[in-house]
Amino acid sequence: MSTKSVSKWLLENLMSAGVQQAEVFMQEGSTLQLEVREGKLESISQAQMAGVGIRSIVNQKLSFVHTSDFSKDVLKQTIKKAISLAEQASPSEFNKLPAESPRKMVMEIFDPEITSISIKRKVELLREMEAAALKHDPSVRRSEHVGYSETSGTVGVFNTNGLSYSYDASSCHLGVSVVAERDGRMETGYEERTSCRFKRLPSPEELGKEAARRAVLLLGSRPVSSQKVPVVFDPQVGFTVLAALAQALRGDNVNRRMSYLGDRVGDKIASELVTIRDNGRLPQGPSSRPIDSEGVSTSDLVLVEKGVLKDFLYDYSSALRAGKKPSGNAVRGSYRDLPQVGFSNYYMEKGSSKPQDIIKDTANGLYVTKLAGWWLGLNPASSDFSSAASGLWIKNGEFSQPVSGVTIASTVLDMLAAIDAVADDLVFKGGISCPTFRVKEMALSGPDA
Repeated sequence: MSTKSVSKWLLENLMSAGVQQAEVFMQEGSTLQLEVREGKLESISQAQMAGVGIRSIVNQKLSFVHTSDFSKDVLKQTIKKAISLAEQASPSEFNKLPAESPRKMVMEIFDPEITSISIKRKVELLREMEAAALKHDPSVRRSEHVGYSETSGTVGVFNTNGLSYSYDASSCHLGVSVVAERDGRMETGYEERTSCRFKRLPSPEELGKEAARRAVLLLGSRPVSSQKVPVVFDPQVGFTVLAALAQALRGDNVNRRMSYLGDRVGDKIASELVTIRDNGRLPQGPSSRPIDSEGVSTSDLVLVEKGVLKDFLYDYSSALRAGKKPSGNAVRGSYRDLPQVGFSNYYMEKGSSKPQDIIKDTANGLYVTKLAGWWLGLNPASSDFSSAASGLWIKNGEFSQPVSGVTIASTVLDMLAAIDAVADDLVFKGGISCPTFRVKEMALSGPDA
């Protein structure tokens, strides 16, 4: 049976069995992962995937089951299991499914070329990426990771409220990490890119050279003394500030009174230079989709506009609880998972400054290129932010020496409020993106702390 015929059969049989509302989430497609080391193919993983996740609501009680077996006997047993589990669940008035008709939209998020290109050619790209990194500088001794991954397939969401929508999507990813060594000291550098279209990936040589450059520039690094200074965040690490903010922007956390932003809509929480969006309809965005994983239309949502908190992210259930309109932000890892609130293309808008001008305008401070441990202790109820940091010291508007062995600390809200420069170098490399930006002052702790 086709995807739509299977979903129709399931919904009809669920309703006949006494289910008041039901949803069928279907997923089918292929995955590929490749790794190269020292020019040789080290690992390959290739798989086909097909499965269905079913949410059933009986007397306001919700159950979830899934299967990868589409035979009728198994599907009938799956339906019985769904009803049995629902009967054992606790009722909730918010156990409901969306009924909207998603807006039809042509989105360039599927590339048939991804699966048509041979594995041999993809391995060649990885070899080229590794070779470019190793040739960049004599101190680059070895690769740590050289990988390619892809997914391609169809997603469909169908429910008993009349919602019926499916779309094709693809994604491909290149990533490289290398190790540079000098005088017994080692540093790593990493670069990656994700795209829904194969031809939009940067050249492997470009990625390899950038990873090597990032490793080499930190060689010879040493700590600096504890002080309060401006901190400039490279885009590769600046995303961490957005990631730290993310959990506080989830509508389900707001509903649970777990978010430090819960009652702050309309308040100024950041610099006027800061606008943060989540845009599921960004043209060719790495995470763009016409609908979310419950079938609700995705949107271009302004979360923070010129420093003012405007909105939160909602899936259907959290929106019902908050009395809000769902924003199309339900996500699932696969058909095996229930939907939850998540992000699509989540980013800080670019500014008008050039990155080099921000450096020139910084008399004394730290340009951060690497953070470690920033994710430890993250909590939607707390704005605290602390991380080990490495980068380049800025003196009189120029890079003077590599720095490591220091810690930067503040709160996410204080950092956002103190942003006094935002560059124009925004590039969408993955799900969370940002341009270069500068925080006017942060506490920096050295070995004397």
